[in-house]
Amino acid sequence: MGSLFDLNKRKEEVAQVKASLPYRSKYLATHFKKLESLEQDLCRLPTKDEFIFLQSAASFNAFTFIPFIAKPFHIEHLYATTYSISRRVIEALMEMHDSGMIARVTLLISDSMIKRNPQTIDNLLAMQSTRGNVEVLFGWIHAKVALARTAAHHFVVEGSGNWSENAKYEQYTFAESRGLFEFRKELFAQTEIRYKTVAGKLVPVNQ
Repeated sequence: MGSLFDLNKRKEEVAQVKASLPYRSKYLATHFKKLESLEQDLCRLPTKDEFIFLQSAASFNAFTFIPFIAKPFHIEHLYATTYSISRRVIEALMEMHDSGMIARVTLLISDSMIKRNPQTIDNLLAMQSTRGNVEVLFGWIHAKVALARTAAHHFVVEGSGNWSENAKYEQYTFAESRGLFEFRKELFAQTEIRYKTVAGKLVPVNQ
């Protein structure tokens, strides 16, 4: 009786398939990395349709990805959703905006933060009041996504970390993908917005 499964033949077939695979395919352009320091451990930005899967091995702020992108590229529009944001991050973000590193900012923050951390929200509202290109929205959301559009790139950062103090172990995906960028951007259109900022004041939306 002949064998139903020829192991040697199967190995040859697998080798032939591997040899013919387009490894530059967007589905295969993936890398895995553990980070203790983003600047030291991640030596480059993702290229077109490349996805880098990251796991932090030390506590760092998810916002750290933004200066990492803005250092080589001017960010035309930064979108970000987060459950929490710290005062230090707000100040750093506004400094990057004021210096011209980021032209426009749209933040979508969990509306629960209005009660959880009113002092930080007051600080954010005060800074938004003098910056017409900074939009702050509050809604029922727990997503943690940052989208950075440059002249020629669409960077996406998503994962478990907030724009505040995070745990030692967090996971992130760092990608350059217009398709993913546009898909995640839908969060800003589809999320139930409960408040927006107008001239530094919270204004209820459809309430």
